[in-house]
Amino acid sequence: MIQIRRYSTLDHDDVWRIHLLVISEAKVEPTHQHYHDILHIDEQYLQSGGEFLVGTGENGTVFAMGGLKILDNNKAEIKRLRVHPSFQQKGYGQMILDRLEQRAKELGMKQLILDTLSNQFGAQKLFEKNGYILQGPAVIDGFNVILYQKEIA
Repeated sequence: MIQIRRYSTLDHDDVWRIHLLVISEAKVEPTHQHYHDILHIDEQYLQSGGEFLVGTGENGTVFAMGGLKILDNNKAEIKRLRVHPSFQQKGYGQMILDRLEQRAKELGMKQLILDTLSNQFGAQKLFEKNGYILQGPAVIDGFNVILYQKEIA
């Protein structure tokens, strides 16, 4: 079972470990400067009014995560949605995404955007299943990504 809660600085090492595993599997350099926000979650997400959630098991170990970064009064970005490879395909990514979307609505957001690496087909399937509309391919910081957008009430 999963328990979802707000990130704490005590989660830093677990969050970094999950990031390294997931991004390495996508064949991308996980320590690229593009991912600097994971090293500064309080400043990049929480202090700016956003959210960063972790999913933990019964023993308290973090195995899932995801962030909501506020861009302006109406728009936020879903970022760093990751599930440890050993726990994928169990619905945990969906649970984190649901909670982030709910938080965005509570904050009055009208639009969510996100991107995923072009070779992360599981993530693409998850986002499309949840009503995210494909905006097209792009290159961000040298990474080939797919852009998505969703209007929320």
